[in-house]
Amino acid sequence: EANLAALRALRVITEEGRGATPGEQEILAKWGGWGAQGLSQIFDADRPEFDAQRAELHALLSDGEFDAARRTTINAHYTSPSIVVEMWAGLESLGFAGGSVLEPGCGSGTFIGAAPRGVSMVGVELDPITAGIAALLYPDADIRAESFASTRFPSGHFDAVIGNVPFADTVLHDPRYNPQKLTMHNHFIVKSLEMTRPGGMVAVLTSRYTMDAANPAARREMYARADLVTAVRLPT
Repeated sequence: EANLAALRALRVITEEGRGATPGEQEILAKWGGWGAQGLSQIFDADRPEFDAQRAELHALLSDGEFDAARRTTINAHYTSPSIVVEMWAGLESLGFAGGSVLEPGCGSGTFIGAAPRGVSMVGVELDPITAGIAALLYPDADIRAESFASTRFPSGHFDAVIGNVPFADTVLHDPRYNPQKLTMHNHFIVKSLEMTRPGGMVAVLTSRYTMDAANPAARREMYARADLVTAVRLPT
């Protein structure tokens, strides 16, 4: 219901061609995407108990937007604000003092909202609806509605990268940044490292398989570009 309310607000704002009011931002901030447990059932035509919500979702979204939303059920799992705050604090404790920061796979912008002063944020989000909500919540950030595989910045462009990379045993087509055909989470990390300046930092939540996989290929690509400063294994 919170997601549908956010979509209703987004439609009104978009049709009127304006920014969000503070009240509308409160509604938009409750957007949770479709990756949370149970929410994907709204897309299942064999679940008649969700017929009313599914019908409203079809009315609020174009066919393309509906299909894009359905695809996000695999990996649109948003990050707890408590973890986001700790990650920013960790970056600052390691010497980060502001600058240009990239968040690949920004969702509705939890990391952007928790960013310290002196930070200029660029967020990349595949789902156009979620990207639109992030842009209304954080109008000072540069939100790009695109696949991170399509994102192009010069090498060393950012002072830091922070975020929760999407976990999936999927390979994105990105000849420039993923000729090794790494799985999505590792591809995101390697590309983020390429886009971060020498002396900058990359802080991400990733699947445990980044460190645990028997095949060391992805880790070798990372180590060729950066030094591992620290690692924390959650939830311990």
